[in-house]
Amino acid sequence: MKRLVAVLFAALGISLSTSGGLAADAKQTAAGRPQAQITEPPQIERTTDSWAIIRWTTNNIKGTSLRYGVVHYGTDPHDLGFTARSPNRWNPGLPSMIYRVQINHLDPATTYYYQVESQNALNVNEGAESSVNHFTTERSP
Repeated sequence: MKRLVAVLFAALGISLSTSGGLAADAKQTAAGRPQAQITEPPQIERTTDSWAIIRWTTNNIKGTSLRYGVVHYGTDPHDLGFTARSPNRWNPGLPSMIYRVQINHLDPATTYYYQVESQNALNVNEGAESSVNHFTTERSP
């Protein structure tokens, strides 16, 4: 029975402390996977009248070698109904991962709201999710 409880707790990301109590690992998801943390918040790297590049950095966690930077965006901060994604490859020799995502087909002189996250190769959020930010595209030339 103790072994079954220990396996169940491990699956939930909970460990038994030496005193017999429960201790939760704050850097684990409920499924026991490590969570990524945003270490450098999203920034607008470049914007034009029809596209923008957003960049952010997370700590490097073990997992799939293929990762995705994902940007949810729209013209209403409460309706980020569009998504742009960019694949990245995990380098285990580096302590962090820089994501760069280009958003295309934007309207000129328009304010867009966005939120970023990172996903693994199975399209599962790795825990790094930003607050909602915004940028405005340039006017057409």
